Order: sequence, then structure tokens, then C-alpha cells
Amino acid sequence: MKKYFTLVLLLLSSVMGHLNGQTGCPGCVVELPELPEDTIYLAPAPNGQVGVAYDNDVSFRMPISTDPVAAVDPDVPGGVALESITVLSVTNVPPGLNWELDRTEFELPEITDGCIKFCGTPLQPGLYFVEVIVEAQVFFISEVASFEFPILIEPGVSNTDGFSIVNNTGCGSVTASFTNNNPSNGEAGFSYVWDFGNGNGSIDENPADQVYTEPGVYEVGYRAIVDTSGAFLTKMTILSASCDDIFNNAPDFMFKIFDAENVEVFTSNTLDNISPPVSFTLNFAIGDGNFRLDVIDDDQGINGGDDLCGSVNFNRLTQGVLTSGDLSVELEIFTPIDTIAAVDTITVFEQPSPPIIEGLPTNPLCVGDMLNLTTNFFTNIQWYRDSLALVGETISTLQVGETGDYYVTYTTEDGCFASSDPATIIFNELPDFPVFTNENNLLKVFDTEALPAEYALQWFLNGTEIPGETDTVFCIPATANYSLEVTDLSTNCSNTYSQAVSFDSNFPGCITSVSDLSNVLSALQLFPNPVSQSEVHIQISAKHPMQLDWNLFNSIGQALKGGIWEINRGSNTPTIDVTNLTPGVYFLSLSSDNQASTLRFVRK
Repeated sequence: MKKYFTLVLLLLSSVMGHLNGQTGCPGCVVELPELPEDTIYLAPAPNGQVGVAYDNDVSFRMPISTDPVAAVDPDVPGGVALESITVLSVTNVPPGLNWELDRTEFELPEITDGCIKFCGTPLQPGLYFVEVIVEAQVFFISEVASFEFPILIEPGVSNTDGFSIVNNTGCGSVTASFTNNNPSNGEAGFSYVWDFGNGNGSIDENPADQVYTEPGVYEVGYRAIVDTSGAFLTKMTILSASCDDIFNNAPDFMFKIFDAENVEVFTSNTLDNISPPVSFTLNFAIGDGNFRLDVIDDDQGINGGDDLCGSVNFNRLTQGVLTSGDLSVELEIFTPIDTIAAVDTITVFEQPSPPIIEGLPTNPLCVGDMLNLTTNFFTNIQWYRDSLALVGETISTLQVGETGDYYVTYTTEDGCFASSDPATIIFNELPDFPVFTNENNLLKVFDTEALPAEYALQWFLNGTEIPGETDTVFCIPATANYSLEVTDLSTNCSNTYSQAVSFDSNFPGCITSVSDLSNVLSALQLFPNPVSQSEVHIQISAKHPMQLDWNLFNSIGQALKGGIWEINRGSNTPTIDVTNLTPGVYFLSLSSDNQASTLRFVRK
């Protein structure tokens, strides 16, 4: 059943996936197209851009059964009704965006439609995998799942009259691209000067991307010089000239301009009877190449014609006073140049250092233990386990009780974030309870095969450790509460089983009363005990000759050896070789004619 829960929730996460950060964007409006009643639908949401205000509603419809899932995945059984969907948490949202749902609880099938309003201004570009935690309930069973979906926040773009910057903010390091807003389109007369603020400059029309590796605000300067209108001779002043009028009056000045092919391209008007300085105002377009300017005393052909006062040569770059003999003229040439200057900034925010997780265990942990992890940041943090955001865990201390990979993220007010290294925390499983039974005052582990491969045992009486009692069996001395602790030596994890046990006076020392054999034996004793030698001796006083069956068992009830003793009337002292016995507790069982006794000894 869990599989189709998960698949349903996976599709639901695409519905809920556009939740963003904290709440604070009320007033979304549900607007859905014509849809089937039982379906999964999410309206498209536009991408965001850094620095651009974002305000959009996203509408959705929840499914009311597993049928929409089964339609796309044949492994999912259809026809299972969903009872409710609850949105629990949303993390890893683009910094700067807020969200608000019109509701977080969806009681199916009555309530299926909802919407989310997104608002705010994205702070940092990137592809964000937003994590959504939802809970679905089916047949009184709740399933919680976490899912990721991408939200693209495009780099910020800033514009000036001169240029545009793509990716003008970032964390730690920024690679910015520049677009010239005054392109030459191949036309001559354009020149550019760039100052990127990072120590680099350029005169290229379209400069290369620039990298900014240190936090700070970088000022980018731009200047475009556009000289595409040509040059114009706007004023010509005759400062001095030696030509005179034939009537000894002041000259009648005029001038002509000839191109490099000696073709007349301009003729001025005449200013009569005027002495230098004499100024002419004009608007003569100067093309490429050289030109000649002739200054003339205009006598209109009387007595030999017009007098040439002199000639000077010039081009579009000429400025100032020109002389030729007695002639001195000043030219004013205007070259219209358009200069476009612009300034913008690139901001690199400081990349925070990764959080550090402290309080990591120095000894193995066991199920049931609790561990407090801490981090060196106190605000704007989020804890994760196995890439799943832990709901509500946003303070510097995290209490841990489950195995997993834990890490914590920190986000600055500027939207820059960093993650700690993951910390793998393992809570080892406890060994099985060492259940024991009571047989004639002898407590015995019920299932020795359930013990760990490497283990240690310890018996307790009323909660107090019984020194030296570390075997799988223990002979109780009195009525009390007895406990057995087993420790898995590979993990150092322990588990304890306890029960109240009543002492049976018929079996003191866990040995069957000799009265059971009183009609055949008058005395029965085992020595030495504990045994540190190679043999153990049994003192038997018999009333008559008999055969006595004996069997030797270890502490977990395994038969080690046995046989039959021929017992004579009177005193007998058979022996058993215990050379190969390992230290521990052993039991010697004696029987004859359906009567039996058990003797306990310890091999050192």
C-alpha cells in the first residue's frame, strides 16, 4: 500500500510544489479550466528573475482517488479513495519569495481545489529544488513523504542608456555579462571605453564576461563616443589680406572652395568695401580628402578682373589660423560627436562559511539513546535528515534519536546559503531481550541462539549486580526480582529482561533433594567445587549394589559426556575427567530406577 501512497504524494507534490518560504501573500484566487472531477492539475507558474517583483497565483486540483495515478502507472492499484491531504512544510525556496495557501487541509472529496499566491522579490539566481512535505491519509493510515521540484530564478538584469548587465548580483563570486545598448552595427565612427570596476577595462564594442571574486559593490563605467555626422566648416574669418580695391576703397571680399580635383564646391556671398577682420558664417559639409580655399577681392571683372588675395589648404581635421603670404584666415570646423556615459553596479555578497555540526558522538549509540547536535549559527537555519527537511527544526540545537545523515543549512539576509558537511549518526539495534525461564530455582536463557555472536551477560538481584554471575544460567538463592543484561560486544548496546522469581525450597542449590534417592543412597556429594584440577570426585554411599546412570551438561543444556557407574554397597568415589572443560557452570545428572539427582559445579 505504501507504494501507491508514495506515488499519489509524488503527484501531489507537483501540485503543492510551488509553495515558497514563509507565509505573507494573502488573497490568491482559484482559476481552473474545465477539468474532470478526479484529476491532478497544476496551473503553470512563470519563472522569476532576480530583482524583479513577483506576484502570481497558481491554482491546482487534488485527486480524490488513486485513479489518476493508476492512469500513468499501471503498478498502482486504482479505485482507492483518498481521505485527506495536509501540507506540512516547504523548504529550500528561492530567497526573497513568500507564499500563502488559501488552505492547508484538504478534506476529500468535498474540497479538492486550492491556490497559492507567490509574492516578493527573488534575491539570488539559480535552479532551486524546493522540498515539499505532505501527509495523506487512507484507511486511517497516514503517510508522510518529501518531494523535490525545480524553480528557476533567472539572473538579474539591470539597464542603463549605455549598457545592460546580466547577472548583476551573486554570492561569493559573480560572472557578469554585458550588452552594449549603443551598437555600431558595422558603421564607422563608434568607439567605446569600459571600466568594469574589478581592475579590468576594455575598448571592445562587446566585451568579454567579467568575474568578480570578492564581496563588495563594483561600479561599472561605460562611455560610447559616436562620430558619424562628418565635419562642417561653420565660420571663416579673414584676419589679414594685402589686396585692395582698384578705387583704393576697402576690398569686396568673397571666397571659393575647391576639392582635391579642383572642382569648385562652394562660393560665398560678397561683402563690399570692408577691411579685415571679416567673418563669413556658413555650414559647409567637409568630406574626406583635402580642400583649397581662395580668398578673392571681387571687382566683378573691372580693370583686370578679380584679385586673388591668397589660398590656403584644409581638411576636416583642420582647426585654427592658416596663413599664406599676406593672407591669414581662421577656420572654425565643427565635428559633432555624441558621447554616451553610463554607470551601474555589480554586487557580490559574502558567501557564508559552512555551518559546523558539534556534539558528534565519540562512542557507539544504541536505539533509545538521544543525542544533541548543535551548530555555530543561531538564526536562519534548517536541519535535514537524509535530505528531508525536519519540520520546525530551525534552531541551533537538534535532538537526534534516529539513524541518518544529518546536515544543516544557513541562509543570510541577502539570500546566500551554505550547508554543513553531512554527519552520519548510527543508532545500533539493541540485542533481543535475554528471556530466561525458571526450572527448580535454576534460571536459564530460553533461546541461546538469539544471543549476539559476541556477547557478555550479567545477572542482577533486585537491580544490584551479582558479582561473577555472567553465565547463561544462574541458581537463585531466594525469592526476588531477577534481571539479566545482555551486551552485544560488537556495538556495546545492551538489553535487559527482568521477572519476579519465587524460590522453591525443595531444590536448594538447584540440586534435587537426596531424598529422591534415599532408598538407594545414604550420601551424595561432589568435590572439589569449584573445580580447578583435572578431575571432579563424587562421593556416593549406597545401601546396596546398583547401576547409576550419569550425564554431564554444560550451562546451556548440551550433553557433553556420560556413562554408567557400577556402584558397590557402601562408599564409592567415581571421578570424571574435566581437563578439557572450559571455565563455566556444569551440571551432573544421576539417575537410577526413575529416581534422579542433579549436582552443580563450577569449573575454574
